[in-house]
Amino acid sequence: ALLTCTALLCLVCFQVNPPNATLACRASKACASAMGIRRRGDTSVAKSAVQVCELIADRLLKEAAAASFSRLSPSPITPSNRHAPSGASMQFVESAVWLLRSCGCHEKAIFVLEERMNDPALRNASVPFDEQITSGGFAFGWSQIKFDSYIATHLGDLWSSKDEKYCQLVIQSSATRDLLARNPSLGLSIFTSTHPQNENEWRMMKPGDDPLAHPFYPSKVTELLKAVSPHATSKEMLEKVSKDASGSLPLHSGGRALAVAYLESALGISSGRPTENRSDPTYRGEFDERKADMHDELSYLLLEGVISERKDGESSEDSDLGALYRLKLRRLLSWPNSLIRSERLLTSLPTSFLREHALLLGRLGRHEDALRIFYCELGSMELALEYCDIRHERKEGEGRKARSSTHSECAYIPLVKVALNADPDPDRGVTAAIQVLALRRNVIDKSAALRLLPKSIPLSEMTRPFLIPAVVENQSQVRRLSVASALLRSRYMQLKKKLTEAQLKSQASLHTVPALQKLNLGEHFHSSKPTKARLVHPASSPNFPEVLLVKHFFSRHLVIQAQVMNVNSSQAYQDDVRTLTDVAFVVAESSDEALLPTLQVPLKTLPPRATGSAWCVLAASPQRLDGTAFLASELRFTVLEVDAAGAPLTFVETNAPRYGRQFVEELQDMEIHHTEFS
Repeated sequence: ALLTCTALLCLVCFQVNPPNATLACRASKACASAMGIRRRGDTSVAKSAVQVCELIADRLLKEAAAASFSRLSPSPITPSNRHAPSGASMQFVESAVWLLRSCGCHEKAIFVLEERMNDPALRNASVPFDEQITSGGFAFGWSQIKFDSYIATHLGDLWSSKDEKYCQLVIQSSATRDLLARNPSLGLSIFTSTHPQNENEWRMMKPGDDPLAHPFYPSKVTELLKAVSPHATSKEMLEKVSKDASGSLPLHSGGRALAVAYLESALGISSGRPTENRSDPTYRGEFDERKADMHDELSYLLLEGVISERKDGESSEDSDLGALYRLKLRRLLSWPNSLIRSERLLTSLPTSFLREHALLLGRLGRHEDALRIFYCELGSMELALEYCDIRHERKEGEGRKARSSTHSECAYIPLVKVALNADPDPDRGVTAAIQVLALRRNVIDKSAALRLLPKSIPLSEMTRPFLIPAVVENQSQVRRLSVASALLRSRYMQLKKKLTEAQLKSQASLHTVPALQKLNLGEHFHSSKPTKARLVHPASSPNFPEVLLVKHFFSRHLVIQAQVMNVNSSQAYQDDVRTLTDVAFVVAESSDEALLPTLQVPLKTLPPRATGSAWCVLAASPQRLDGTAFLASELRFTVLEVDAAGAPLTFVETNAPRYGRQFVEELQDMEIHHTEFS
């Protein structure tokens, strides 16, 4: 219904006097947006609606064409030949194109616009100023940039639909090739507009949406772009070439630049594609072979760019464009996500490409050979250190992700070996090795590096550049870590104290203990006066606390509260009070089955000179209780050593072995009379 009604509306807009081209264009565009990308013959759209749409679109195109040619003809227009005003003709063409897109005739829609824009007589026809005013101020025809933008958007929508038929149409269409030649940047956006543009978008991307996931299209697009010969303007020819590897190649320079720009976007080398951990069990590597093919393709394109842009043939000097190709090649070889087949590329590199040889050797794990090129053949300690720095940062990042402590060779040790073994001048090699130690003393494995140095080296040669600064920095680091440890310990104790106080407060009263609130204790009769607990035998612990027992009688339960004060009445031990943990009052045995223990609520922590309550709940049946019942009870606790400030001397977890010393002190029996339950 939407398609048919929109087509009829466009026809009515053409037939009214004066024709309303703007309304027809807006309606058809809204219809195409609502319909989306549809195949011709889609069963969700009635065939009759598609036929009506096509007929009206053809009618609009014929009338618009007749109006255009009548204006270009020198003969006067007869009154019987009623046409749309000159300014509205192209808008009706646009409306017809939107209708064709709505019913799935994308190829015809592209052909109509392309045919019209390729006809200079129609595209560049001029209109008198008074006609523009009477027709609503619309100029006849489209500008080239508007046409290019429209075609690029249409082709981009078809490409992003991932429909096999439409993707083939985009690749094979002459409109795509012409657009790439006229406006390379806009033409390239057809294939790159759906690529992730930042690290977050790469992380949110589904595996099937990877630009390189399709088995054929990446290679087909690359071949298409390589065959394009852009039309460069004189202004574009004078543009300066970027000297940064992340800069863009001048797309007007040829199809190679277009192919490189496409592959860099698809690989994500410039848009922050996150490093992939291929050792991760969750890593999905089903596309790795296809990705490797595209990585190889990009590396060879960059290599061709360097060679073809040399100024003097075999000369080692690069042109500005060749230098940019070289920078991009080196960046690709150093990229952690690169899947280049290094052995294959290594055989294709000219012998003068020393840095590229070194980077490929590094990718093969031959780090000493790579550093030998940097240090010996290129004679650059700076490049050698830069290579080691990159390796070190990469290993640090991998170690943090893996969270493993597996030992691997320090990234700077191979450079020390190369300096000592490969330098023709032994003295210069020793000096270079000491220089590496001095410059990277914060990250290098000092003991391993020192073991490599010859034993004949005087200590004085290492004292000033390495040993003294290393000792000073280590001492400074010890002080910094000590301060940090003290601050963290203080913060820990503050939090621990607040937590302990909150726990003691929550267990201080009968009505605040969470475990007791969950029980149906019944009616509360009364509570006894506090009585001091007495030991059956002398205390085995010098830290035995003072304990007051309070009995709370309920209709169905007896609750015993043990108020524990972590103080020692003995004069000999008053200054040696320790923290108690897991303090529990336990009824070990009852002489009458009418009183049976059901629940214990211990104290987790009781600091020195603090008071807290441990609880024991017994299920009571007062009607079955005859006379007096005796309860055998005991106090269990663990003594935890603390320092003078009350902080534990050990931070071992409570479930670890040998955590403090445990004590069980037997208390004198408690008497419970049946009359107390009233």
